[in-house]
Formats: sequence, C-alpha cells, structure tokens
Amino acid sequence: MCCEYAVRGGILDLYPPGMEMPVRFDFFGDALETIRSFDPQTQRSELSLRGLDLVPVAEFQLITETIRRFRTGYVAEFGATSPDDLLYEAVSEGRRHPGMEHWLPLFHDKMETIFDYLPGTPLALEHLDEDAAHERFTQIADYYDARREALKAGVTPPYKPLPPARLYLSETEWK
Repeated sequence: MCCEYAVRGGILDLYPPGMEMPVRFDFFGDALETIRSFDPQTQRSELSLRGLDLVPVAEFQLITETIRRFRTGYVAEFGATSPDDLLYEAVSEGRRHPGMEHWLPLFHDKMETIFDYLPGTPLALEHLDEDAAHERFTQIADYYDARREALKAGVTPPYKPLPPARLYLSETEWK
C-alpha cells in the first residue's frame, strides 16, 4: 500500500496509510505555507500541523510502544543481549534493520491470519496445494534448524531465529 495523493495548483493532498484524515500542504510558489489535516467530504481544515513524518509502510511502526514490546519479547525469548546484536541495537534506537519482519511477533501483542478477518469463509485450493504446503512446512523447519545450528556455532553477526510456531500456522492448523 502506498500513499495516495492529489495535486491541484499550489495544494498537495496526501492520504497517508495509518492516518485517520488526509493532510493538505498549501504552497505559495516553492514555499510551504501550511500543513493541515482536513475532512475529505467537506474539505474543511481540522488541525494545523507543524510537520509530518512519512515513513515506509510496514507491518509495524517503530514507535515507543512497539520498541518496548520488541525489547521485552526479545530478551524473554533469547536472554540478555550482547553488544554485537545489531538487530536489538537498531530497534532500540528506533532504526529499521534489514529482515526485521523475521521477528514480527515481537512487535505485536498477537499475530493474526487472514482467517481471523474472514471467519467461516470458504477456501478453495488446487489439488496439489496440500503437498506444496507440506513442502513449505518442511522448508521452514529446515531453515530454523540451520539457523539454530549456526547460532550454536558462534556465527557472527548472530541471527537468533524465532521458533516457527511464533511466525507461522502449524501444519495441523493449516489443515
């Protein structure tokens, strides 16, 4: 999902994901005069803003609450951190780190699936989908085992994998 926008003369309207109302930038030539949230139905201004941070869309935002939740969950899962733990350091400082999505459950209270949003909805699968799903579950287990072995062997920088049950449905749950 990206940010939708509209340009009309010296006005730029942005519809950023995650915000309740769109934001209007009013320019005079190249100079920004005002930033306001507005009601898209009436076009009336709601709040005057001093600035707006636009960040990449992701499955989570690096805000105080999610950083705290991550830090607590990370230490609970893996124990005390070390100075060479680049992921923990980046998140603690509010910076994005490549591959952060591998620790997605640590940023949320609970993980949800599409089935949580579409309860009781019929699902049609092709005849080989069950075999493909079984192969994928085998791959997930193999990747997890390989990462655990690398961690035990002292590979740096350390990659501390979450157990597959934290990230994925089990094969039984899938069925």
